[in-house]
Amino acid sequence: MNPSLKLLLARVAAGLLAMSPLWVHALPTDKNQALRISAEKQEIDLKQDTVVYIGDVKLIQGTLEISADKIRVRRDKNQEPESFTAEGNPARYQQQPEEGKPVIHAEAGTIDYNAKTEQLTLDKNVSIEQNGSVTKAGHVDYDIKSQTAKFSGSGRVETVIPAKPEKKE
Repeated sequence: MNPSLKLLLARVAAGLLAMSPLWVHALPTDKNQALRISAEKQEIDLKQDTVVYIGDVKLIQGTLEISADKIRVRRDKNQEPESFTAEGNPARYQQQPEEGKPVIHAEAGTIDYNAKTEQLTLDKNVSIEQNGSVTKAGHVDYDIKSQTAKFSGSGRVETVIPAKPEKKE
């Protein structure tokens, strides 16, 4: 294998490893887990500093699991992770935010993460579920630093919070 190609692959893997814990409050141990990506195809563009995984893509690191039809990883001129885009019908994401907390499940047509600005964008038929509560929207912008989210879309935003069972005495 070409030494520069080998170096790029190592940097891409390290970049993904460095990016993944920045997703919505992951377990601290996730970043220390091996990163595994499987796909039917992988395409590398050295000039554009991108790696694209295509066809039944699975990315797993600790409690983080992403499945999509395609995942594209882009790097900046310093070879630092710049952005990560998962596309699918739908693309799916799940991760445990904290020990003892329920897993967060999300799906959307596109899940985009910008490592530089720490912005997470979910677009097209977004559904986010945690502990039985479900929010659906056409589009979600989540600022990881400020922990703020904006839900919007061409239709209405809908949230369903399940009733708590009555306590029997």
